[in-house]
Formats: sequence, structure tokens, C-alpha cells
Amino acid sequence: MSPRVPPLVNATIRITSIRSMNRKGCIAFGHRLDPETGDNDRCHSLVVSLSASIAEPSIIAVGCIYEVYGAAATFERSHDQFVVFETQVEAQSIRLVRPSGSQIIQWMSDNARGISNVKATRLWDSLGDRLYEVLDNSDDDALKAIIPNQDMRTALFNKWFENGDARTLRFVQEKNIPLDLARKAIKFHKENTIQALTDDPYRLLSFEGSWTRVDQISQDNFGIALDDPCRLAAALEEALYGVAEKGSTCATLNDIQATVGRLIKPSVVVKATLEKALLLGKKTGQFVSREANNFELMLHAPGSYLMERQCAEFIKILLRSPVIKKQLSTNIDALINDFEFEERRHQNSPAFALNEAQRMAVKTSCSNRFSIITGGAGVGKTTVLKALYRVLDTLGRPHFQMALSGRATARMIEATEQPATTIAGFLQSVSAVEMGPTPVIVIDEASMLDLLTFHRLVCKLPKGTHLVLVGDPYQLPPIGAGLILHVLCDLPGMPSTQLTEAKRQAKESVIPAAAKAIRTGQWPTFTPDVKAELVFLPCADEEIIPTVMRLYDDGGQTQILGATRSCPFAGVNTINRACHAKYASHAKPLLITNAKTGDFEATGFCEGDLLLYTANDWQRNLQNGSLGQLIEVFDEPRKVNVGTDGAPIMRQAIGVAVFEGASQYILDTDVDLINYAYAITVHKAQGSQFQRVIVPVRRSRILDRTLVYTAVTRAQVQVILVGDDAAIRAAINQPPKAFSRKVGLGEMLMA
Repeated sequence: MSPRVPPLVNATIRITSIRSMNRKGCIAFGHRLDPETGDNDRCHSLVVSLSASIAEPSIIAVGCIYEVYGAAATFERSHDQFVVFETQVEAQSIRLVRPSGSQIIQWMSDNARGISNVKATRLWDSLGDRLYEVLDNSDDDALKAIIPNQDMRTALFNKWFENGDARTLRFVQEKNIPLDLARKAIKFHKENTIQALTDDPYRLLSFEGSWTRVDQISQDNFGIALDDPCRLAAALEEALYGVAEKGSTCATLNDIQATVGRLIKPSVVVKATLEKALLLGKKTGQFVSREANNFELMLHAPGSYLMERQCAEFIKILLRSPVIKKQLSTNIDALINDFEFEERRHQNSPAFALNEAQRMAVKTSCSNRFSIITGGAGVGKTTVLKALYRVLDTLGRPHFQMALSGRATARMIEATEQPATTIAGFLQSVSAVEMGPTPVIVIDEASMLDLLTFHRLVCKLPKGTHLVLVGDPYQLPPIGAGLILHVLCDLPGMPSTQLTEAKRQAKESVIPAAAKAIRTGQWPTFTPDVKAELVFLPCADEEIIPTVMRLYDDGGQTQILGATRSCPFAGVNTINRACHAKYASHAKPLLITNAKTGDFEATGFCEGDLLLYTANDWQRNLQNGSLGQLIEVFDEPRKVNVGTDGAPIMRQAIGVAVFEGASQYILDTDVDLINYAYAITVHKAQGSQFQRVIVPVRRSRILDRTLVYTAVTRAQVQVILVGDDAAIRAAINQPPKAFSRKVGLGEMLMA
């Protein structure tokens, strides 16, 4: 940049965007405004640089109008392939002339037919706060200059009379509550918004994930002092709900005190003050306290406590209840023998037989209303399920198998040759009549099961349910809060069977042995030989992606599995962009029609790109996690039938892809549901298998033993780890992070 002219200017500016903001200052962009007419002069834009020594940066907000005085200089700035000149004002003083009016502007553009955001903004610029009075009084003359159409003016007045609330909109405007937050609060509190937020502005936390943002609003706009009891109570509640972000459902008193201390800085938490807040919180139901087995006081948010309590009671009922008498008298061994005979014939494998642990798993699951089957990858858990279903079919027991992800569900269907659904699909679609009073429910990949999902199942299932959880507690834990399978595996007396004998890969394969070593925290025998089954190539951060790309070139049927999406050195998004540029960017692009302009726009995908589908569309047999390849791009959109001949569903298609071996039209509505799939996250790969797996690894918050173990066990023939040696060793050596989650389910079951 090179400065040109440095005069002093005094300008009225509407801020249209904020380029950066921190404690040191703010840089914002906007247009000069005619203070008399309120018209924007879009030919004269300004960049405002505001130092925190002049004014608090947080006073700057998009849509607001300011009078700015300061030294101006013109700079040359490169933007893509263009050079632009910008005038920047180093503010020496700044004054808010008019707030943004964003709330009432948005209300008009949302509710009044024919009133665009531009027209609503002109009304606000022209009338300011008087606009509320104009709408309240249906002052037709005041709007004529900007809205000459009588029908539009009448419709606006009618809509305002119907659901406009001048007091509330003016209130959130005066309190400078951001538009997105204000709309959520008004939608929930309705006519009580003013009273609710005046009594406790921290109620905004229910609609906003940022404590800092709400705390700033409460202090600056509602006059809440640093040591206000209202602020301490809100910090206590925020700390309780914050434990869920770390996967826990409860916290110790010391944990809560430390978190509250961080939230209310620079104020200091005096122990006596916190104890007073705790007593009040317990009295008002802000939290539930429980004494742990080690006599430590545990604090729960009421919702998580009740969910864990209900889940524990449900499991207790199943554990205490006997199985159906007919089932007890059945010769299960004979039914297993029949299953083995049929499988030998079906697979043309005379040696096929269940091992002792597999037979025990079938018998345990038949003999108990609640049971668990655990084991690492490739130990024959699916074979046990097939045998179990053979027994249940003989007994006439209806059974429903399900998994959390669409891809894992598809694998269940393929492996067991039985219907399956996602847990979400089961919760939404299966009625009580279809289940009957005594359904058998089998949940695969149960390590992914979080408290909220399991609680929803518990609320739906009848008391006569027969429940089997199947999974590997050393795979990735649930993304949501809580632990289910992990806790239940550790409880004494729980009906469970652990499978250990590797079935999937050849017994001489080193991958199962390596997985077993990682599972127990031991460093397996890696080699730098890229032709070996188990490979580790240490390299610096900047070499990770080039190494991965070189290895990816060397073999087909390869899947890259990453820990994170956004890491610039090893993230899935970075690798996908590199792969797209190398393998498909030169091919025919997939285009979509812009609904407003009718022009074609690039989607970013091209013929040959590998694709990941990110939603469940059971009608088209597409699941969240389905992998495919774009094989054809249409020259122009086509009307296609995605239904049946008898019940056609006509949609607009822009190309064809092959997902999991089946051809599928790519609809215009699919564009937001597909990603590149050269690399996917380990979470997305859970429940899947690939011939060859490449795993770029770099130190990150989520890297731990379960992630490495899950990634390694996705490979059938070869697995190659690339990256930070120290990070991988530390991840394998340290206990899984999930094991440090604090939950109450186990102790509630033991009580």
C-alpha cells in the first residue's frame, strides 16, 4: 500500500461491513450518507480505522450511521486480479448519529408484501425513530414519498396492526441487541420480551452460544455491574451447561468454581459468594446436586440429570425382568447349529462355524432382556447378529436393527441381509403398533450413542423391550454429551460378551494385531516401507499434504481419513481442494441455475470428482455418509423421475453420480448436500471399511487413541499414517479422552 492524500475529513457514514474487530480497535467499511435525505452515496466508500484509545470498538455495528472526523489517506489495494483504491479515515472522533434500525427494517422486509430491505432501509433513514409513531398512527402521508403505491402502504399498516410491536422493537433497538439475537428472543418471549430481558438480560444466553457477547450486552446496555448477583447466577448456569460441550453431563464443585471464575473476570469469585449462589440455585432448580461414590459433590444441569436418571431406570427394569418363557425353553444351541449349516451352504464354506465367544454372545443376548456385545473391528459381531436374528425368527420375535449414521445403517443391511434404519428414522417413523409390546431392538456402532439420543429411544420403547447394544468402546466416542456403551461395559454383572478373535482379515494380517496394540495403548510395529500393510511416515507439517497426495497417486480403492476439517496442514477440506484441483478441476464443471437471474453458476464440482452425500434420502437410497463419484454433467437441467412409474416424482437433475455402486441423478437441490470425498473425517468413516487407508495426523484437540484406533481399523489391506510422530505417540500412549468425561449413568445404575 502507498499513501497518497492525507487531508482531514468530517463525514457521515453508514457502516456496511466490519473487516476486523478486537480489543485494540476496529476496521469497518461503509458509504458516505447524505444526512438530509438519508441516501447512500455508493460512489464514495470509506474505510474507518478506529483505535480503542478513541472509542470502544464494540460501538461499531453494521447498519449504524456515524459522524467520523479524522485524517484521510488513499491506499492502493489488490483484490484477486484487480487493483482498487480506498480512502481510509483514521478516526480522531466518532459519534453515533443513528442506530441501525435493523430490527424494524427486518420486520418490514419479512412481513410487509412489496417492502424490500432497500425500501425499508430508506424509510428508516428518512424517519428514524419517528417511523414507529408513523406505523402506530397509520400516517399515510409520511410514507408516500418512499412508498407511492397505496395498496403497499395499506398492507404495511394492516400487518403492523396485526403483529407489529413498536415498544418491543424500539426496546431491542435501544438496547442494541443484535438482530439475530433479538428475533429469537422476541419469537420466544413475545409480548413479555421487555419484562423478561429487563428482569434478567442473561436470558439471552438461551438463544446465543457466546457468553462474551451476552455478557457485553448486559453490562453495556442493561447496566449490569461486574459483581451483580444476576451475573454470578448466569455464570453458574453457563458453567453447568458448558460441561456438555466437553462431553460430560456433570461437574465437580471445583470444576464449576474454576469455570465461573473465568467467565466473570475481572470480578473475583469469593467462595462465600459462590456458596450463596449455589444455595439459591439449588432452591430454584438451577441445578441438581448428587454425592458421588467417592463422596465428592457433583452438579448436574436439571435436563441431563433427569435424562440419565430415566435411562438408568429403564435399563434396571430390563435387567430385572425375565425373558419370555418360550425363549427360555428353546434349544438355542440347536438353532445356532442350524444357522451354521445354512451359512456353510450359502457361503460355500465347509469350515464356517461360530467360535465359542460368538455362540456365547448369541445365548447371552437371547437369555437377557438387556445385553452388550463388544469387540474390535473384524471379530465377527455382524455374524453374531445374523445368528441372533435366525433364533429370533424361529421364535417369532419382531426385531429392529439400527445405527446412528446412515452409512453404518447401510452396512448393517448389506452384512445381515435384514432391514435396518437410522436411529432418527426409527424414532420418527416406527409406531407403537409396529413395535408391539415386546420388540427386540439391536443398536450397532453403539459407541457413538450419546445421552440425548439414548434418552429419546428410552422414551419411545415399551417396557417389554429386549435391547442389545453392539459396539467397540475403544472407537470414537459420541459427539454429543454423555457416555452409554463405555459406561455399561465397565459395570460388574452386566450381561455382556467380548469378541476377540479376528475374522475379517486373514489371520496372518498385521492390521488386527496393530489395532489390538493401539486399543491397549501400545505402540504397534510400524514400518516406513510404503508397500507394507502397516506404514508410518513421519514428516513436517508442510510435507503432510504433498506426501499424502503422492501416496494417493500410487493405488486405487484408497480413502484418506482426517481428524479435522479445517487444519491447513492436514485438514479434510485442504486435502479435498488439492485433490479436486489435481484430478478433476480440468473436467466439465457441474453447473446450477441461479433462481433469481436465470444464469448458470459453478457449483465447484466437476466430472470425475469423488462425492460425499451428507443427508439421508431413503426414497433414493442415499444415506448420510454415502460415497460416490460424479460421472456425468448435463449440458442443461433435465426433468427426471426419482419416484416410480406408478407414483412419479419429477425433479430437476443436473448430472449423474454413482453412489455405493448405484447410479443416482444429482438434483439441483443436492448441491448443498454433497462435499468432496477424496478425504473424509474419521467420524464419517465410522462403520465403514476400505481396502487402503491414508491417515494424515497432526496434533489437535480431538486427536486421541480412539481416533487413531478407529482410523486404523477402517483398513482391510493397508493403512498408512503420515505426519507428526510425537503427536501420534502421545495420542496412543494416553488414555482416550472420552474416559475423562464425567457422567452419572454408571453410579445411578449401581444405586
